[in-house]
Amino acid sequence: MRIVPGPSTPATTPQDLRLPLQVRIDDLRVDHLAIHEGSSTTQLDHLALNGRSDGRHHELALDGVDTPYGALTARAKLDGVKPFALTGNATYVGKLADEPVNASANVSGSLEALVADVAASGMKLHGRAHVEAAPFGAVPLTRASIAFEHVNPQAISPGAPAADLAVRAELAPVTAPAGAAPVKGFAVTGPVSIVNAKPGLLGEHLLPVVDAHATVNLDAHAQRIDGLALKLIRDGSVTGGGTLTGGKGRFDLQVANLDLNAFVAQLRPMRLGGPLGVTLAGDVTTVDFNLNDPKLALGARAKVALTAQQTVLTDARVTAGKGRIDLTGVFRHDAHSSYDAKATLTAFDPLLLAAMNAPGAASGKLAAKTAKTAKATKAPVKHGETRVSGTLTASGAFAPQVSTKATFKLGDSLYDGVPLTGAGVVQLAGPRILPSNATLSIAGNHVDLRGSFGAPGDRLRFVVDAPQLDRLGFGMQGLVQAQGELTGSFAHPNVTGTYKAQHVVVGSNRIGAAQGRADIRDGAHGALVFTADATDIALGSLQLKSLRANLDGTRAKHTLDASAMGIADGRVINLTLAANGGVVENRDGMRWDGTVTRLTNRGTPALALQAPLTVSAGAGRVTLGATRLTLEGASIDLKSFVFDRGQMRSAGSVRDASVARFLEVRQALTGQRPPVRTDVVLDADWDFSLGANATGHVQVKRRGGDVTIESGRGIASLGLTDLSARATFAPGNRLNVVALAKANRIGTLAANVTVPFALRDGVFGIVDDGPLSGRIDADIPSLKATGNLFGPSYLLGGRAALHLTVAGTPVKPNVSGMLTGDDLSATLVDQGVQLKDGIVRVKLAENLVEFQQVEFHGGDGTLRAIGRVRLDGEAPDLTASIVADKLELFAAPDRKLSLSGKATVANDGPRGALSIDGKFVVDRALFDLPEDGAPHLSDDVVIVRPDGTVRGDVQTGTAVAKPQKVDEKPAPSLAPRANIDIGLGNNFRFRGHGADLGLRGTITVMSAPGVPLRAVGNVRVTEGSTYTSFGRKLAVENGFFTFNGPVSNPGINILAMRRNQEVEAGVQVVGTIQSPTVKLVSEPNVTDNEKLSWLLFGHGTDQGNNVGQQNAMTAALALLGSATGKRVAQSIGLDEFSIGRSDVGLTDAQVVQISKAINERFVLGYEQGLQSASNAFKATINLTRFWSVSAYGGTFQGVDLNYTRRFDRWFSQR
Repeated sequence: MRIVPGPSTPATTPQDLRLPLQVRIDDLRVDHLAIHEGSSTTQLDHLALNGRSDGRHHELALDGVDTPYGALTARAKLDGVKPFALTGNATYVGKLADEPVNASANVSGSLEALVADVAASGMKLHGRAHVEAAPFGAVPLTRASIAFEHVNPQAISPGAPAADLAVRAELAPVTAPAGAAPVKGFAVTGPVSIVNAKPGLLGEHLLPVVDAHATVNLDAHAQRIDGLALKLIRDGSVTGGGTLTGGKGRFDLQVANLDLNAFVAQLRPMRLGGPLGVTLAGDVTTVDFNLNDPKLALGARAKVALTAQQTVLTDARVTAGKGRIDLTGVFRHDAHSSYDAKATLTAFDPLLLAAMNAPGAASGKLAAKTAKTAKATKAPVKHGETRVSGTLTASGAFAPQVSTKATFKLGDSLYDGVPLTGAGVVQLAGPRILPSNATLSIAGNHVDLRGSFGAPGDRLRFVVDAPQLDRLGFGMQGLVQAQGELTGSFAHPNVTGTYKAQHVVVGSNRIGAAQGRADIRDGAHGALVFTADATDIALGSLQLKSLRANLDGTRAKHTLDASAMGIADGRVINLTLAANGGVVENRDGMRWDGTVTRLTNRGTPALALQAPLTVSAGAGRVTLGATRLTLEGASIDLKSFVFDRGQMRSAGSVRDASVARFLEVRQALTGQRPPVRTDVVLDADWDFSLGANATGHVQVKRRGGDVTIESGRGIASLGLTDLSARATFAPGNRLNVVALAKANRIGTLAANVTVPFALRDGVFGIVDDGPLSGRIDADIPSLKATGNLFGPSYLLGGRAALHLTVAGTPVKPNVSGMLTGDDLSATLVDQGVQLKDGIVRVKLAENLVEFQQVEFHGGDGTLRAIGRVRLDGEAPDLTASIVADKLELFAAPDRKLSLSGKATVANDGPRGALSIDGKFVVDRALFDLPEDGAPHLSDDVVIVRPDGTVRGDVQTGTAVAKPQKVDEKPAPSLAPRANIDIGLGNNFRFRGHGADLGLRGTITVMSAPGVPLRAVGNVRVTEGSTYTSFGRKLAVENGFFTFNGPVSNPGINILAMRRNQEVEAGVQVVGTIQSPTVKLVSEPNVTDNEKLSWLLFGHGTDQGNNVGQQNAMTAALALLGSATGKRVAQSIGLDEFSIGRSDVGLTDAQVVQISKAINERFVLGYEQGLQSASNAFKATINLTRFWSVSAYGGTFQGVDLNYTRRFDRWFSQR
């Protein structure tokens, strides 16, 4: 069916739609229907409909029709009397871009007042539309509400650019505001918008539109668009509006910053601006524009008139600098889509429009950098002038086949300062080149074409002589020469010719030298000769030192010898190939029958053919004979292989296949490191036939070897004893897979599964909706052996087993079974974690997982889990809770933790994320940290194993990143969302780094996908806590830890003091755990030297009576306040070790003082003179802050009652 365009006439309301007789169509079918309109064709298949009418009431049912996009069905009922009541519905089911799409529409009302509701979904697309229309009214559209998300034009038309569009429209009748005069006549108005979430370059198959907005106004007299704003990428825009009245109107638009490079990558970036108008006058639509880029001296203008009969291009001109192109043309909408066009070039420089630099701009190393050149934004750099003058005329038709006659002639023209000449006539008529001749000489490079091609007796001769490609620019260099002739037709061509290339560079590709000849003729005894001898080839990642090929003989009998040496993707290639055979042509097409006598590759993968291989290859059919070959050390014995239009038969075997070697080849090809370390060697054999019915088997079995994994600080083997899999094709197109794996350190895994399969579109695959059946069993008899795989710090115990039955279909499997575990235990030696007496009973019934009993014991406490998981949906439906009752989680001497509480686990969101909410209270806790941590290697020490690997080594391609701390590392995107309250209880003790603290409070730990772990809460230090500083045990008077961020870095505020002395001194710590600030404090406030003396010794530094003594005291204070002094005193059990003036009156200028505080009030001391044998033993009782009693004996005896008051400080404080 062909539709010929004709003049449009206004639609009018019919007066009567009744028929003069009754009609019934029981079944009407059309297998194929092609609708031709202009140059486009719509194909409809398998159309089936039925209908009936009693003369007034008409019914029509479209039972189905296959469109290029999917299947369509529809039903409608119409009353033939005004107002022509109408009801109906339509459904669409299909695939767009291989994704299922569904759409439905319901129609109601009448022909005078029609109501339609449309809904669509599929892919990412979803949307709705409600439309009310008066098809024969002055305003056809009376109301519309449209909202569609994720509209992709490429899914509808594969040739269209991709986009992610949100389409919105809200049109409603205009109503007058309250108190205003009523609106005259009926009018509709509202906003229309399109927003593209994925704009991009047209060359990248993306739509370069960002968004579009406009306001539409429709009434009985005019249709108006106001405030049109179209935003393009790279700051381009089109704005304006217009009005259409009685079929006549004008839309005036303003273009700004239009970059045609976003639409055509070959054009240079530009900024065009100017007016664009659309005039409608009845059946004629005229488009005119005048766009310019003054900075680049570029411009384009045209006037296009469109009618139902033709499209006429007049007054069209493209300017670049001082040159221009004038264009005229007529494109008719007749049965042949005929056309006539003419272009006149006047001193035009096409390189001013090119995106790539032209003559002389690319040479040497720059020639290989086409990516950068293509993005150049500056004007092309040229060594010489370029201008083209001439004419080009073309006439022809697009239907029923393409035909054209093009004539061109160049006038006064230059290219890179060298004359540019050329003229010719080229004629095409469908698959034939009519007698033509063309010559072209550009910058010293010549092309000559003469003759005809496509029919008997035709002969087309060609000569290419291009010794100066660099003069052409565009990233090219070198010399190319070719000459020869074509005879025959496109279906059966004959080609003879020779070619030569030297130092050719095209972008990043390079050929150092190449030469050869070709003589290819039709017919069984026609010559088939082709030679190639090339060196220094670079094509992307392929780097070949040499490539040689020699094809010699006839189509029926010829030989081929080829070799290549080089590197591909970093892999060495050293390939040789030798074959002989012939081309056979029959009614099924062409087929090559022959023998491959030599095939080797001494690179990667290593390949060697051990016996000749017979080959028969044609359209949809490949047959390989028996042969033997080696591939990466594995011996392959191929007995047969046949692929015939989707059906396949083959038999053979493989011996000594090293998994490690094939993983290395995979790494060389893909860059992915092997997932495991193994020396497993496999054998395999197969013998199967796949067709309408399938028979045979494929089997793989372990010959030897094992798998090793990371184990603590070393590696450990699994202890593989058996590994095998066998797939058997059973009657009824059923594939039965039996697999078995045994390892001493794990256990046994056995599977026996049967799945349905079928041949679809020439490819065998699993049938999604076929019956699935099978059984999977796993048995771990001793978790103790399994725990050894994780290193000496992990101790596991008990046994576990899993037994599953599988049913349902491959896309909706139905799993039932049981997971059991008995006498389970887990101990983390380093952490002191110990769980024991565990028992697990998890039942699976038709994809419902139920935790019947999951229980572990820790000390006198227990840990239980209850709940269920539904596995049917896209995301598991989880509802579970974890209950701890006085669970002793840590049980090491220096680390104890017992807690109680409950947490619930549930789904959070549609993507299968989890939500954990819990509340726990610590029953008892002790964390006693050692004074010095365990020794460890520095970060710059790396241990390399004998095989060259490093523990935890992974392939990154970049420098190894510094590991993040747990609280700094963002949680994975699918990590659970957690909110857990932890109460520290009344028995939480922390000892370490000089602190002995009791802690109380509550912390809320929170995590979310993509967010680091954080905590909120306050913890206070209880009474009786102490902090040892400078060798003195101080009482903590107040202490707080504030959490409001990372778990490991809370805020801290601790004050620890030494009381009951004249100057009460202590330490205050503020800031955060990771960045604390420590300072000395005292009451009253004294210098830091005095504070340290009162903190260490219980007295000030003013006991020295001269400068030498003060300096000695200062040095002693520095020593004793340091870590060294602290170790000296504490190593012999003393609190004070100093040098200074005697407290009891010894006459020596300096004495050694040692003391030990029995408690806060009672101190024992001893003094020994440095210059005599005088000594003294002293006991001091501190009665109050200012009063003390001292008794001493030795050289002097006595009792002192001391009252101490510092008046210098006292006066200053007042």
